[in-house]
Amino acid sequence: MTAAPTAPAPPSLETDPELTKIVSDALTVVSNPTDLLATLFVVVGSVLASALIVRRIRPRLKHRFAWLTLLDYLATPVLSLTLLSLFGLFGDLFDNPLIDLGGTLIALLCLIRLLGAIVELLFRPTATLRFMLRVVTVLLWIYVVLQIFGTRNPLIGQFFSTQWSVLGFSLTTRHILDGLTAGVVIVIVALWGDKAIGNLLRRNRTLQPNFVLALSRIFSVLMWIAALALIFSISGINLTALAAFSGALGIGLGLGLQRLAASYISGLIVLFEQSVRVGDNIATNNIIGRVTRMTVRYTMIRTRDGVEAIVPNDSLTSNVIVNQSWSDRNLRLVCGVLVKGDTDTHAARALFLEAMKAQDRVLQQPPPHMYVTGVNDKGIQLDGHFWINDPENGQHNVVSDIYDSVLQSFRKNGIALVAQ
Repeated sequence: MTAAPTAPAPPSLETDPELTKIVSDALTVVSNPTDLLATLFVVVGSVLASALIVRRIRPRLKHRFAWLTLLDYLATPVLSLTLLSLFGLFGDLFDNPLIDLGGTLIALLCLIRLLGAIVELLFRPTATLRFMLRVVTVLLWIYVVLQIFGTRNPLIGQFFSTQWSVLGFSLTTRHILDGLTAGVVIVIVALWGDKAIGNLLRRNRTLQPNFVLALSRIFSVLMWIAALALIFSISGINLTALAAFSGALGIGLGLGLQRLAASYISGLIVLFEQSVRVGDNIATNNIIGRVTRMTVRYTMIRTRDGVEAIVPNDSLTSNVIVNQSWSDRNLRLVCGVLVKGDTDTHAARALFLEAMKAQDRVLQQPPPHMYVTGVNDKGIQLDGHFWINDPENGQHNVVSDIYDSVLQSFRKNGIALVAQ
């Protein structure tokens, strides 16, 4: 078995003679208080002056995302580096190795901040992730600087090699910092990828909305699993040990969250089978209404009373569902009256049928029908059956309009109803 290739070590004072000379000369300047104060004045003054200039320029670019991003990332270090270069024109007054070292470190910050700006311009993270990315660029710069000087200072070297025990995993400070630094960038890329795949699926005209939702959730889960595995690998966490830990954790969570897991699995089944779709009129568990929204975990149904009912998806796979919109959007409604036993049923049915046909929302195909559905000592039950294809616009309202029209026609023609 061959050993895995190791990443090249960062530049150190032992492997870079030029850097060794710069640091040695800088330490010589530090031993002289006057030169040290003058150097600190130059470096700090350059940074503060640059920050003030950027603060004046920034309001003019608030509506230009690309320029504002480059300004936030690069303007201060680039201006500071420029001012330090200008101070070098004064000759011996400000020409010392400590300023050269400061310029080198600021140039390194420019390079790291440039990488952060490229990531932000490419993937457009959210405000929270954008703030984290900008903080990480500064922390990464400090991390690289400490690594460069780590071989010379035993305290810094000991800091990076410190062992930490987290949930049974042994990690070094270096691994933790690597994971945190890379984790922010990986999360930004994963969020961008998740959003891009979702938009790509939604633009596909050949896929049903249920398939789009199910596939986008599956791709999202796979992408986040890959992102977490990459973060763990960079952090030095043994994935084999993590698998054993996840197995034990999964058993415990499975016992406590089995209903939630069943809802997610049932949601994928419902979305792929398309037994229920957005816009369908369904009845389940004494809930009757129109499906207005579907997620992997739940389905939202708007009842005839205008109330939103949230139904877990596992109930849609374990209970009987009456889907009134499975084959088409036509929905049959029934309204009836009880008339006296001596009523002319032919005339009453004709008037009732005319009242139903007069409504704009009542479909003519299939046509409405009238039936005698019951005869008893109280009277004769007449029921009208009709269809509509827009139940989302209400059902009680069209029934109410039909009753109003029927009552007016019955009064004009002397047809009396039975008091119940």
